[in-house]
Amino acid sequence: MLNSYAKINLFLEVLGKLPDNYHQIETLLCSVSLYDTLKFVLTKSPSVNLWSNLPELTVENNLVFKVAEYLRKEFKPQAGVQINLEKYIPVAAGLGGGSSNAAATLRALNSLWSLNLSLVEMERIAAEFGSDVPFFLHGGCAWGTHRGEQVEPRPFMPLDLLLVNPGIGISSSSAYGLLSKAKPEERRHWDPNAGTQSFFNRLEPAIRQAYPVVDSLLNELTETGAKVAMMSGSGPTCFGIYEDANLQKAGKEYFDGKGYSSFIVRSISREESHIET
Repeated sequence: MLNSYAKINLFLEVLGKLPDNYHQIETLLCSVSLYDTLKFVLTKSPSVNLWSNLPELTVENNLVFKVAEYLRKEFKPQAGVQINLEKYIPVAAGLGGGSSNAAATLRALNSLWSLNLSLVEMERIAAEFGSDVPFFLHGGCAWGTHRGEQVEPRPFMPLDLLLVNPGIGISSSSAYGLLSKAKPEERRHWDPNAGTQSFFNRLEPAIRQAYPVVDSLLNELTETGAKVAMMSGSGPTCFGIYEDANLQKAGKEYFDGKGYSSFIVRSISREESHIET
């Protein structure tokens, strides 16, 4: 069984559009301790079957199924696989849950089906299924460029966080669409020596304007004692960085009382993100 960890973006700058209509970005990604679980069982029938505690995720457009089916058709293993996905990471939330699940599937089936793919080969396959997927083959902290799929490991940053999801979904395409209508601003650069002062999300201002619930949520994170309050990725999940565990716990109770989904988490290293259970 594999734990499939969520991520947050500590820095996200959008540099423009690429010829394929994807956006060119620079981003600092960080694994956090919230996770889904995936269990893989080989079957005699050479087919892919997917079960989830969320029935709407058992369809063939789920990235888990797509990756497994691609590997089955491409490499023709002798066995099939039954995949059970227990989902806890909110969907369409800016936390990379689907991409994380896809990477976990790629890693697991590379082993179970004895495909002997190198990390470089897995990265190439991963990039075909989403810009975030290659990051989850690494985990920990990493710098992402181009579409985000070109990944370089960075030093681990220990952080205590509260993730809060207000219960709405925002697709990446919607978030970037809002950005394209916004007034251009001076490009931001990541400064590894500036600590939290360098944390930034280019998508956040436009999302705050279009979705008042996100704007209110970020203000409330600050009011509950978060040293830093930011939106992760394309949202709507936001996170607060706390230095006081009591304030962090009180913040969770406050947001739970509002009916939001909140999670006390910490950043995790690359080694922790690859532990099997």
